[in-house]
Amino acid sequence: MSYKINPGLSAETKVFRYMDLAKFLSLIHQKTIFFAKASSYEDSLEGMPTELDRFLGSESAELLDVTINLMWAGLATDVDDEIRKRNREEANRAKLDHENRNVNTIFGPLKTAQDFGYSSIVKAVSNWVDISCWHTDASDVESMAMWKIYGGGSASVCVESTVGDVLSAMSIPPELNVIAGVVTYIDYQKDYVGIDEPIRFFFNKSKHYEFEKELRFVLRSVQVDDVKASRVQPGTSVAVDPKVLIKGVMVSPTASNWFVELIGLVMRSSGYSVTVSKSKISVRNA
Repeated sequence: MSYKINPGLSAETKVFRYMDLAKFLSLIHQKTIFFAKASSYEDSLEGMPTELDRFLGSESAELLDVTINLMWAGLATDVDDEIRKRNREEANRAKLDHENRNVNTIFGPLKTAQDFGYSSIVKAVSNWVDISCWHTDASDVESMAMWKIYGGGSASVCVESTVGDVLSAMSIPPELNVIAGVVTYIDYQKDYVGIDEPIRFFFNKSKHYEFEKELRFVLRSVQVDDVKASRVQPGTSVAVDPKVLIKGVMVSPTASNWFVELIGLVMRSSGYSVTVSKSKISVRNA
């Protein structure tokens, strides 16, 4: 398996996956993790460049320079015909280069076309990149928000693992690779990510989601023949060994004691020896 851990992230970093009972049973019995394609996420900016990245990536700055210094300058009354002609030729060459330039993507350079510019290319690429989202917190504190949003009720659990164990548990075919990294929460109107490292687009998210404290595993094919082609599949299911992945199981703070015992029974009957515990968050009984 080909994988990479982004700088500043350790294989020992703890990660947590909050889920309802159905997803938990699917993990331990079907032994898969689902990576959803980036274009399917709620956040429409998922995998997208910021406004400044888009401005620089689309080479709008270069076209603006051509317009000001060649086209507009050529309209001056004191410019002779030879200079005006030369400016027009240079402007036409710049326009042609712009329409046929390459855009740097995680699948290599892709050529633009009249109906397939920078923004279209970036959006198309996000349709071929899949993501598995996890929670991480340097202070190792449970998140009530994660319980409510991703647990979905009292019949929910949180799987505890580490970055290294998740990667070791996955069976990734050679034509795919995985990159693990912590999400950076940014202002898409003001911040700059960097068009020379397009993979970074998939480790950024809007500041509105900062409470998630997300760590993600990004899955991509080594090569995609045509990123413009539609992709029907919602993502990719990856085979895992749950006994390598699962280091502990925590049960919802609103769960009854019988549910905690049930999860313990399910784990023991399935051959798992990990600790099953109830959440440490104290909630008021109804």
